Amino acid sequence: MNNMGEMMGEMMGRPRKEFYPSLMSVPTLTPEQRQSLEAQARARINTGMDELAKAEAALRHAMAAGDSSGADRSAQTLRQSLDQVSSGTATLRALAEGKPPQQIAQAWFKTQLSLPAVAVVESKEGPLGLSWYHWTIMALVTIFAVGMLAIYFLRVRRANALVGRLSNAAAKTIAPAATSPIVGPSQSSGSAKASNEAIAAPPLGAPIQGVQQKQQQLDVQAPPGIATTSGLWKGRLRVAAIFPETPNVKTFRLRDPQGGRLPFSFLPGQFLTYSAEIDGKLVRRSYTIASSPSQSVYVETTIKREDFGVFSDYMHDKIKVGDLLDVTAPSGVFTFEGSEAESVVLIGGGVGITPLMAAIRYLTDTTWPGDIYLVYGARTSADFIFRDELEYLQRHHANLHMAATMTRAAGTSWVGPEGPITKEFLAQVVPNIAQRRVHLCGPPGMMAAMRKCLADLGVPDAQIKTEAFGPARGAVPPPGVTLVAPIPSSAGRVGEMAPGTTTTEKAAIGPATASIRFARSNKTVPLPPDKTVLEIAESAGVPIDYACRVGVCGTCKTKLLEGKVTMEVEDALTPEDKADNIILACQAKSIGNLVVEA
Repeated sequence: MNNMGEMMGEMMGRPRKEFYPSLMSVPTLTPEQRQSLEAQARARINTGMDELAKAEAALRHAMAAGDSSGADRSAQTLRQSLDQVSSGTATLRALAEGKPPQQIAQAWFKTQLSLPAVAVVESKEGPLGLSWYHWTIMALVTIFAVGMLAIYFLRVRRANALVGRLSNAAAKTIAPAATSPIVGPSQSSGSAKASNEAIAAPPLGAPIQGVQQKQQQLDVQAPPGIATTSGLWKGRLRVAAIFPETPNVKTFRLRDPQGGRLPFSFLPGQFLTYSAEIDGKLVRRSYTIASSPSQSVYVETTIKREDFGVFSDYMHDKIKVGDLLDVTAPSGVFTFEGSEAESVVLIGGGVGITPLMAAIRYLTDTTWPGDIYLVYGARTSADFIFRDELEYLQRHHANLHMAATMTRAAGTSWVGPEGPITKEFLAQVVPNIAQRRVHLCGPPGMMAAMRKCLADLGVPDAQIKTEAFGPARGAVPPPGVTLVAPIPSSAGRVGEMAPGTTTTEKAAIGPATASIRFARSNKTVPLPPDKTVLEIAESAGVPIDYACRVGVCGTCKTKLLEGKVTMEVEDALTPEDKADNIILACQAKSIGNLVVEA
């Protein structure tokens, strides 16, 4: 070959896989030709490294979203990119050692076949005109292929044997169930009976209410640190750090006790359920995840100390860095990943900002191109959770728009809008709000007011997703404590007293005027109108399983035998549940007598 430029042009014009085989026919290279080949190898390495970075990011996002197909594609791209980098480094090494083109190609072949480095010998012709080197390579490939086929057939035999054993076991289990009554969805997890319905485990991070309900009916107790058949992971996480956000709000960062990645994935807007023994009783509370799913080595929940908050007091006063917490994760469908709409409006009040913050962190982490509007309301600037971080993110992401208002700003450094979030305020800070998707999270009173404002602004109900957030999440009054209902002011602000009204003038909810009978437990107790079935069951010692306490997980489903109830949230009930008189014990209230199956 007399012209190096012609040779390089021929090689560059061929498919990538023929680059190194072509070197087998290239004569000894001059120093200039070696320099050109080195430049090509470095370009190959740089291109492969860029592809590796992109594939790693794509794999991380696919794992956070539970996209197994996308994760597989990203893994294949990672392998191809790594091969490209390896081939380039093999070329550089061969050039540095002064090897001829044929040995450079042989070095690349060895990296592709994962062969150990061996001393290169002169090629001698063997049978059929091939060198002994080629015969050796072919023999090794043949041995490898035979070995892989043997392993494959062994695995098939083991899988068939396992399927046979499982089929026989399932037949033995289902046979007696045909003559025994099927456990209905109203029976509690304490029942010794089992449903004969098959339970399919969804991928981590997927909506799981229906499956979770069946899991609770079966009373499956998983060992610590594994995923149950409901798709939920149960185990222990270690408290890695605690951050004060406001005077009564703390963020708890949790990690795997062994220091690796989290043993589960989640979506922005889902929640964790903690459990702990407090004052001799097992207490469970659910708290929304505030961190981004892209941070796969830790998870954070931001918890406000609530009045009568048994679990929030425990977290604030007892838990310290290094402690282990019993956790079930993840749950909830109040999620937004960016694929659901081209823009999103996030409206929150108080600590209800936590699931919205998870979405904001994830969308900015993944450089989502859509517009993000955060509308937030708090009592004072001292209660503005995540303020510093939100201001930082707003400066660095032009598509993030933030508007906040403080209910009581007098005497503080707050110079922004004052008062509650109103229809006029929404119209001013969010252009064309009727065409955008809206996620709303806050206390029930605030959400009711916001729904009316959004309806007045023409936002279709189908574009609004809500999640109740407040005392039901980790702040249930202990038995014997009756909360009082505040008197609305003339301005109609939820949760504020009328002008001139003192604390003692609040309207107290009256005593119990009805009773509730728990049929299975054979207990009858008074039923105040402001108490849920779950709260009364807890005070009476009647076991009803629960998790989220806000009507979205379905764990506390119970059959209503007599009476009528009202439920503020019914997200976890299916049409079949309602037809079968199934209620959510954490939401059900009544002013009349009730009989439930618990």
